[in-house]
Amino acid sequence: MYSDVIIIGGGFAGTAAAITLARANRNVQLIDSGAPRNRFSDHAHGILGLDGASPAELLHRGHAEVKKFGGTISRGLVEKLTRTSEHGPWQAKLASGEVLESRHVLVATGLTDKLPAVPGLSDLWGTRVFHCPYCHGYEVTGKKVALIGGANPPFTIRISKLLSKWTSTLTFYPNGLELTDLDRTQLAGLGVEVNDAQVTQVRPEEASSTGVVVQSSTGEDTYEACFTGPDFLPNDALLRDAGCESTYGWVSVERGQTSVPRLWAAGNVVSSPDQVSQAMGSGAAVGIAIDQRMLDEDLAEL
Repeated sequence: MYSDVIIIGGGFAGTAAAITLARANRNVQLIDSGAPRNRFSDHAHGILGLDGASPAELLHRGHAEVKKFGGTISRGLVEKLTRTSEHGPWQAKLASGEVLESRHVLVATGLTDKLPAVPGLSDLWGTRVFHCPYCHGYEVTGKKVALIGGANPPFTIRISKLLSKWTSTLTFYPNGLELTDLDRTQLAGLGVEVNDAQVTQVRPEEASSTGVVVQSSTGEDTYEACFTGPDFLPNDALLRDAGCESTYGWVSVERGQTSVPRLWAAGNVVSSPDQVSQAMGSGAAVGIAIDQRMLDEDLAEL
């Protein structure tokens, strides 16, 4: 099957791009593995007019819109991107063995959150344990909150200070992360308690729907909410194998265009901070950029 654009990844960035391109009368093939980053969350926040909506429901509605405007969606996993020449068609090889061809490719495969190696933490991820204060900070306003470290020092230490904007009862377990004297001075000034005990386990606090019990080498305590700082690992193997340049560990893009002609990227695969609303915006913007590029290519042939 040949398309104008193959979009790999059916999350918010990929789906927004697919809708934009389909509405621009482009032949769009969206390939979705069915594992969006926020599949663990029941609610998404900061979406204009849709605060608290279910991410799964929003994606379901978005996929229906892709089809409504003439796009095609298939469930599958792309294993490799190849092409025979710089201006030749892209070939996307699926795990099923099927090969699809297109003029341009957009990769929107997101990232994987690698949590600290604390027993029980992954079981509560997205329901009782979160990472983004701008996504979930408002909901913990005034509550007793724990922050568990152990991964991604710059991000974790940053949110240890940021979370103090929403709660005055925050306990930060560095859990092996090294804090500078300045960090400790600033945290003390913000009213954040630092507990240097090693966290050995977390479990749900049965009396509430949000509470978490944090067990450490010195005992255990109960909190009304919990955050952690994961490592952000972009799912960018397809881009790197295709020869895309990277900077500071992330594939480089300019308005979504990678260093490889006709190969694009959008969303968390190239930008870790993207929330749902940001991912949708970046997907739509890159979709427009792709459509404009194809128009210029067509005009050059006249």
